[in-house]
Amino acid sequence: MGFRTYARRVRDRDLPYGGRYRSLRCAVSRYCPIGFNATWSYLRTAGDLKADEDALLRALDDLEISREVWLTEIEAFASRRLAEKRQHRRTPSAAERLYLYGYRWPGPHGHQATLLTIDHLWGAHLRDPFPDTPAEIKGDLVHLDSTIAGCISTYLSNDGEAGPGHRDILRTALTDLDRYLRRLGYPTNYYLGFQYFRRLRKATELIINDGARAISVPHSE
Repeated sequence: MGFRTYARRVRDRDLPYGGRYRSLRCAVSRYCPIGFNATWSYLRTAGDLKADEDALLRALDDLEISREVWLTEIEAFASRRLAEKRQHRRTPSAAERLYLYGYRWPGPHGHQATLLTIDHLWGAHLRDPFPDTPAEIKGDLVHLDSTIAGCISTYLSNDGEAGPGHRDILRTALTDLDRYLRRLGYPTNYYLGFQYFRRLRKATELIINDGARAISVPHSE
């Protein structure tokens, strides 16, 4: 079943409340712009979803609003790209693709959702020791870890505002992360390293896209 079907079930007071709660989780499985767990964690800020109907409906409203904003952005982007292709114009930029399809929460609560998610990711990052990595790239990874950590720390300390030049630093770091994650991923034996830096990559992408909210892909009129 699709997102809208699950949304209707969440609002259906004729259904048992437990089924409505599970329908919200299923709706999140169909639309989770910052990942399932992070999306669910943010929705839980609406209240006790298991027992409070008002909280359940507020959470669904937030999710639906975000999804509608994202669908509008995708539709506007597709229309613009179709016109550009007819004129043999440029391919979409990496920044546009990252903004439209990367980790972010479209809509009016995007900054709050991002800030909460970064805070959770950072807490998990601080609890984990630096992982085992290939000796020949360990120095580069330590430097990359330190660079990104500084940007994240500043972002959280400033209530979700990156420091001067930090988004440019993170864009460069994102390219480096992608290269090193390929090295750490399957079939190598550095699973913990892969998970460690994949979490950093998600945080990096979220901050970049949060900062892009003022220069987002144009909406249709």
